[in-house]
Amino acid sequence: MMRSFPSITAALLFFLCGAPLASAATKAPAAPSNLAVKTLGVNAFQVTWKDNSKNETGWEIRAARKGGIPLRIVLVPTPNITSYTVTTNDLPGAELLFQMTAYNGVAGKENLSKPTATVSAVALSSSTIGAPTMLLAKTLDDGRIRLSWKDNATSENGYQIETRLGTKKWTVLGSSGPGLTFSIITSGYLPSETRSFRVRGFKANKFTSYSNVATATTKIFQAPSQLVVTALPEGSFSFKWKDRSAVESGFELQSKLGSENFESLGESGANTTASDTVPGFTLSAAHQFRVRAFRLVGAVKTYSGFSNVFSIQSTPLAEPITLAVTATTDRSATLTWVDESARENGFEILYRVVGTTPFSSVVAGVNAQTYTVGNLASGAIYEFRVSAVINGFFGNRIASSGYKSVQARSGDGFTGDLSPLISLGNAFSYSIQVSEFANTLTGVTVSGLPAGLVSDSGPRTITGTPTEEGIYTVTLKATFSNGSTSSRDLILRIFLPPTVANAFTAANVAVAATSTVSVTGKFSDPGTTSAARIATTFGTFDIILFSIATPLTVDNFIDYVDAGEYANSFFHRSPADFVVQGGGFKHTTAGGFTRVTTFAPVNNEPGISNLRGTVAMAKLGGDPNSATSQFFVNINNNAANLDAQNGGFTVFGRIPEAGMIVVDRISALPVRSYNIPIGAEIQALTDVPVNAATAPSVLDPAKLVKITSVGPAPLLTYTVLSQNPAIATASLTDTNITITGVAQGVTTIQVKAIDLDGNSVTQNIAVTVP
Repeated sequence: MMRSFPSITAALLFFLCGAPLASAATKAPAAPSNLAVKTLGVNAFQVTWKDNSKNETGWEIRAARKGGIPLRIVLVPTPNITSYTVTTNDLPGAELLFQMTAYNGVAGKENLSKPTATVSAVALSSSTIGAPTMLLAKTLDDGRIRLSWKDNATSENGYQIETRLGTKKWTVLGSSGPGLTFSIITSGYLPSETRSFRVRGFKANKFTSYSNVATATTKIFQAPSQLVVTALPEGSFSFKWKDRSAVESGFELQSKLGSENFESLGESGANTTASDTVPGFTLSAAHQFRVRAFRLVGAVKTYSGFSNVFSIQSTPLAEPITLAVTATTDRSATLTWVDESARENGFEILYRVVGTTPFSSVVAGVNAQTYTVGNLASGAIYEFRVSAVINGFFGNRIASSGYKSVQARSGDGFTGDLSPLISLGNAFSYSIQVSEFANTLTGVTVSGLPAGLVSDSGPRTITGTPTEEGIYTVTLKATFSNGSTSSRDLILRIFLPPTVANAFTAANVAVAATSTVSVTGKFSDPGTTSAARIATTFGTFDIILFSIATPLTVDNFIDYVDAGEYANSFFHRSPADFVVQGGGFKHTTAGGFTRVTTFAPVNNEPGISNLRGTVAMAKLGGDPNSATSQFFVNINNNAANLDAQNGGFTVFGRIPEAGMIVVDRISALPVRSYNIPIGAEIQALTDVPVNAATAPSVLDPAKLVKITSVGPAPLLTYTVLSQNPAIATASLTDTNITITGVAQGVTTIQVKAIDLDGNSVTQNIAVTVP
């Protein structure tokens, strides 16, 4: 066990001779002053001085017999000290002259200050080395004992201190230099430990006899006391306490909210008596705090008792002020405010059309003071609110005490549904709607219509029967009387609608009886052969697979689904307004981060364009045939970038518009780059979407957007409706219709088949209740 205590002297022998020092080119330090010399014996002198320098490297001590010139006896390479003890040869009764200088620079190239005035001291006349007596041991705390004894020598080089535990063997604790009075603190003992001590003097290699034996017992493990907690702005606290232990490894701070149990806030190191500011506590709430010391002996941790409990109320989060709408377009509004908070993780912006509920929500980043809210309806009066937000210390999300609210109207532009239902071969009619609150509409142009559709600028309609499948982006442009314009994309997803495959057989059902009719085989979806349903921690969406156009890629994707490789994977890349990518990495609580196990690469099958809502395979740069498990969803029209790059990226499916709502929410999450550990390797990931107000500096796996399951999606869903429930009712379970007779008569049951795009077809079941 290590013991330590301050060194009292340096046992240095010198001869009164020497040579002047060489000076260096650096600026010399300021000279010391107030030199004093105290005689400790025939061979020991305590030198003290005042330090007037800020750049010294150490000190030069000079001495000579009276009548000589003081020359260097020792260099002390320790700055910022003001005391040093030197020993000499025995010089009983001799008068010595002392001087000091400060120096900087390395040894041999010292740059010296001016010397102090000369001070004289006379060595004691007698030369004795009697044994020390009157040894005392006094307990200071749970790990330290103070020793003192009577010095009965005048020419000793120092004292050897020995200790033992109980009746064990005596061991050398250390040594001290010469002196007339002693007060040495020995440390490093265990709490409640009884120690014995003895001391003897030495000169060269000769020792005196031992002093008396002194015994002391350390105190029990001492708890900290006088805990004081100060409430700081926005739910933060600082802490101070008194350290009463000499053996602690550190301190544990605990907190309690209301009737909850005390929870650890973390630990600080040994000898600390205060903590840094700790933010993130529940706002405007009553908290209690306490602190205790702990010791680590090997792998075992033991604790002291607790300090006093300190109760205090936390402060609220500061609200933003001077919220204003500074600019609007037909699709957006720009908000500004003044950030009064130093603790927020971001700002929550709520917005809605006045008179409607609920609010929609977006989040601006930390320290933001402006934000443009997009995807607004044209020509509508919106209410906007903003509040500072913070992630609570225990994971709770908390906001400032109130929202600031303003209203503003969005600019004139296109209104109505900009992604209407449309199907191949069916008549289509769409009315172009434009708001005119602030300005008069002077014209509308339409470009990019698919085959079979035409526009009419008079009634402002698009009509016709589409003749080609595909996803089409039609550009609508409105011009107003003040010269302003508004452009919007009309998205037309044209696919084959479901059809009737076989007619239902008429049903006869007695009163109070039931009949079961299956919908299997009665409808078909010629535009879709297979689909996958992806469930995530952020919502569920379907992928309509292009099994005929890209059979190799679809089979590859299904191989990963069947193997369960996508379960527990997460979306690891989401660059703004570009793509959302997944299928490469997994995380579980038990296994940590791992890679998705990959199969042989699949041959590239390009040709379908990378438009918004399509799903494509990711691959290695410079290798068109390197796709394995990773896939991405196109958030925008990326055809110009991805259709030709690296041989073209294979689009193997598309997501219906209802599913793109989920993907767009993932795309809108904050992102950050992280390094994740995979075994012994570190994998760098960029633009990782995180389900939090702002992306934290340290990745929390619980905030990842994970895929929980992938499986087949039903191509059609069904609804049933009795035309006369007074005669017969109908209910649907899976693909079976249960018809129940109610009263005599004839009616029909309407059965509707709905595909994944929302297109539908109906047919009736004739029902007779005899």
